[in-house]
Amino acid sequence: MTARVRYGVRGWQRLEGFYPPRTKPAGMLASYAAVCHVVEADNTFSGVPKPERMLEWVHQTPPDFRFDVVAFGGLTLYQRRPGDSGPVGRRSWTEVAVPPPEILFDDFAASIRPLHDAGRLGAIILQLAPWFEAGTAAREYLSVVRARLPGLPLAVELRHPTWSVPSHQEPTLELLIDLGVGWVVADYPPAQPEWTPPVVAATVDGLAVIRLHGRNAEAWARSLSAPVDANPFEYSDEDLRPWVAHIRALAHEVAEVHVLVGTAPQATALQTARRLEALVTEASNDAARWGVA
Repeated sequence: MTARVRYGVRGWQRLEGFYPPRTKPAGMLASYAAVCHVVEADNTFSGVPKPERMLEWVHQTPPDFRFDVVAFGGLTLYQRRPGDSGPVGRRSWTEVAVPPPEILFDDFAASIRPLHDAGRLGAIILQLAPWFEAGTAAREYLSVVRARLPGLPLAVELRHPTWSVPSHQEPTLELLIDLGVGWVVADYPPAQPEWTPPVVAATVDGLAVIRLHGRNAEAWARSLSAPVDANPFEYSDEDLRPWVAHIRALAHEVAEVHVLVGTAPQATALQTARRLEALVTEASNDAARWGVA
């Protein structure tokens, strides 16, 4: 392995038993950053924060810390047309979602700029809505997002089952390479109709993002209405071992890998992140003994 691998969890506000007694909310991030080197900031999905809030995060973390920020849901097509709250069915995302105005991209970019300018931004995670199906219109929208967030590191997670069709996989990865947008390697319940084995690929040189959502099928189905809520799940060593190989493979292709555990409760997610780090270190040490990278 040649890349640096960072391990973290989704959010830092709900780590029960982690913080010293009487730790105030304003002190939680600094305590978390003393132990982990990356976090997935998901509260940005629900609203565009003020730049001053991002600057507070910068002041509360050391220079070596990184934030992977979940993009505002309006940018990733979670906002549905007025009065449309029923099942999506076979309708296209163009019939369901409200296209965001350009000023919304400008506002979001301005809000994140303090993190970027301070060197704290890992990537903006574009978790596209589950009704965002593959096709010409979708590829054009990805190009629009790239153009409207210039100079910012992006990583896209695509959940609609059409993206896993072999005829779409290669063109999609090629498009992301051309756009300079990262591909999020994600784990979620295999019982879901949209599940396919994770596509372990890197489309940019700088950063690969891995998101572990857990294997709780029932909770995953509910996440359509609450897309950033963590699903209750605890990974076993057996669950994690394939990800050891995935992390090590990606570490040969990029400068840095971010592994984000997004399960609940958060304290268990942190334990999972630490356990996965130990397993990767163990595998790397074993490989080094035999002269294998």
